[in-house]
This record gives sequence, C-alpha cells and structure tokens, in this order.
Amino acid sequence: MFRSSLVLAALLLAPFAQANDESRQELEEVVEEGGVASFVANAIAHAKATVKETSMTAISKELRPYDQRFFPEGEGKVPTVLFFHGCSGPTASHEKDWAEKFNGAGIGMIAVDSYEGRGIDWQQACNFQAMTPWQRSADILATIEDVKNDPRVDAGQLYLAGFSHGAVTIWAALAQASAKSAPFSLAEWPKVGFEQHVQGAFMFYGSCMQLWTVDVDSVMFLGADDRYIQEEVCQAYKPNHPETAGNLTVKIYPGATHTFDHANPNQANIDAGSVYDAKATEDAWQTMLKMIKGNQ
Repeated sequence: MFRSSLVLAALLLAPFAQANDESRQELEEVVEEGGVASFVANAIAHAKATVKETSMTAISKELRPYDQRFFPEGEGKVPTVLFFHGCSGPTASHEKDWAEKFNGAGIGMIAVDSYEGRGIDWQQACNFQAMTPWQRSADILATIEDVKNDPRVDAGQLYLAGFSHGAVTIWAALAQASAKSAPFSLAEWPKVGFEQHVQGAFMFYGSCMQLWTVDVDSVMFLGADDRYIQEEVCQAYKPNHPETAGNLTVKIYPGATHTFDHANPNQANIDAGSVYDAKATEDAWQTMLKMIKGNQ
C-alpha cells in the first residue's frame, strides 16, 4: 500500500458506527491510536485464509437474480452505470434516486446486491468477517462479463459507481486490474476486458490506497465533515497517482458528511452523523454526467 494511513477509516468506522455506539467508539480509538493499518492487514490475512475459491459462473448465479435494472424508455444500447452499495447493503430510496437521474439523462443503471444471494449479514461485511473489498471486487468483474449480453447495455460505455465499502471495492478492482492480480475468491485474473469496457469510476466517501495504473478516469467524492473519512489521505495520494493511469479527480465538499447523497438516510446513518447535502449531491451528479456524456 502507498502508506499505512491510506487504509480508509471509513471502511472500518462507518459500518461499525451503524451498529452501535460502543463499536463506533472502539473503531474511533483504533484510528486515533494509529492501528488502522494493522487492523486491515489482519482482516486481509483472515480473508485470504478463509475465502473459498469460486468461479465467475458461480458468482453470477449468486448475483444476477437480485440485480435491480433501471433503463430509460426506448430502444438501443445506452451507457450503463454498475452501482455497488455500501457495507450496510442496498437502500431502495438511494438506488431509486440515482436511477431516476441516470435514466432521465438516457443512461442505464444496474444495482448489484452482493449480500442477498449469499445470505450475508451486513454486519459481517462491515466488520471484515465476510466479503471484504478485495474479494468483492470479483462481483465487479462478473457483472462486467454478464452485462455484455444485455441488449440495452453499451458494453463499451460502462461506469462503476461505489459507495463507502463499494467505493473501496472499486479501488481494489482498479489495483487488481493494474497488476492482473485476482480477487481473493478467484484463482486467476479473468479476461473480461476491464479497460476496454470500463470508461470511468465514481467513488463516494471511500479512500485512496495502493497505486493503480489502468487507463480509467475516476472521481473520488468526499465530505469535509465525514467523521469516518480523512480527506487528507486522498490529498496525499493525488500527487503520486501514476501519470500513465487514468485521471483521478478528488472532490471535497465543505460541510458534507458520510452518505451525504442519501436524501432519505436510515436511522443508523442519521445516528452516525450523516446529513443529506443537496448541493454536494448535485455537483457529484453533474460531474458524473459530464464524464459520461463527454465519452459518447
């Protein structure tokens, strides 16, 4: 990894914060005491030792029955956003709000549920006992492969959007695609044409970790008042982002919190300090729209 502090506090803290005050305090102490890198290193080692090898076909069977597919009216192939939820799982209003924006602009959206088909309890994923980002990245690859068969999808115009745990999952996939290093659940890197199909990546309240070099433009959306994310991490990473990689833009919204784009946050998110920020959400939307339309 680029540096120990690059392992995001959000991935660790925000999920636990949704569970209860005691676990929130515990993880805040981990970050304050500088133990985040060790915590994550242990989690990765545990995942490598316990995650069972599977196949792209098996992953697709677990995921596809639970996809939510949103497409604009009319015929023809359209750019499509593959949408990856945070560690607490899908939130119907969140997916619907973003789908309405994308569809209104002639863009498709497929929301992927990484939990339902596997019987995963979200708290297990949030505390790194199940479905870490370095394993979940295989869900991105399987979805890229599968959507090629959807007649509504322009497979040469795919975009990844991830939120918190989903954002880190995208970052992990970018790094693995650069090194052709397989996600923990696969024996080898699958030939899905990652760079050929993925034109952009949008990561909300995630963090910047190891260097990646694939030619995929990306944007990291962060809130300055996010108690679980240190925006300085991405500010420190940005000057070191390889020139040969796709462009990385880091947008930091003053006053914005974790899950700032949730117009109807659940009570756990509210308790964790999340507040909807319409201005930041609109700017993020216009940023995504500009990239997608610019590539058509």
